[in-house]
Amino acid sequence: MKKLLFAMMALVTLCACKGEREYLDFRGLSMGLSAKVMCDSLKQKGFELDTTLTDEQTIVMNNAKELCRLDIVQHNDTITDMIESYSATYNDSTTEIYQRLHKEFTELYGWANMKHNADLHKEAAFQTGGKGKLTLILHNTYTPTLSIHYSTEDK
Repeated sequence: MKKLLFAMMALVTLCACKGEREYLDFRGLSMGLSAKVMCDSLKQKGFELDTTLTDEQTIVMNNAKELCRLDIVQHNDTITDMIESYSATYNDSTTEIYQRLHKEFTELYGWANMKHNADLHKEAAFQTGGKGKLTLILHNTYTPTLSIHYSTEDK
């Protein structure tokens, strides 16, 4: 009986020590960081905190150089989602960013599952190998927008 108990304890210990979970990277920063550390690191990269839109669950940051908005969704200082958004006045600029990012993500994660693939609306969902979900969305309608949705959820 003692041998069985020790074997079960060894199995539980082995499973617990299997390794830390890998997370998606956002501009070289792991989404496994706390929300506070992520914000501090992004401030060093040129992002500014938008205090008027920030609340308990969502931290909003802007980058004036890139005309980019970043929403960091958190729960108890743990990042659950990040949504990076670009808006433009003409379609070519968002299409150019989409093509560059699509190529970059394809090199990292392989081919995407294209949910929509038209001229004005493209949506690519990338398989990240258990690191989370990554979706690249282009809407070139009245206001051309591009958004990248990073999620720590794996399903």
